[in-house]
Amino acid sequence: TLESPHAGTHENHNGIYIASSVLGNDTMVGLAHSDNVMVAHQSDVLQFINNDVPKYSYLTYHTDTPMWNVLTKKDINHFDVQIRDHRGHLYPRSALADFVLVLMFETVEEMEYNKDDIISYNAMAYRVGHPTSSGF
Repeated sequence: TLESPHAGTHENHNGIYIASSVLGNDTMVGLAHSDNVMVAHQSDVLQFINNDVPKYSYLTYHTDTPMWNVLTKKDINHFDVQIRDHRGHLYPRSALADFVLVLMFETVEEMEYNKDDIISYNAMAYRVGHPTSSGF
């Protein structure tokens, strides 16, 4: 057993979690259930950012590989973002005065076709492809 009268404490957190109840819905997070059992459950965590800087330093994170999440809700105009410590506790807003977050969205717009539009488009294409002496 080693004992020290001046044992040090690491005051920095391991990292922070970026979470959102609207944007994060397809992430799995593993938690230690006991010494030899890990349990995975669905979570609203978007990303864990490792804290590798000294205390009172700016924590920056940059990746060349974006993390993709599937959005099941149609409306992405209104969403929440939560910053949590390494234990999952929400940071107070006053502690995050200089926090900047950039999110990138990619959407797929499905083309809606109806029968009348297809008939009209094909007729126009035929007229352009087969001009008559009168023009159209």
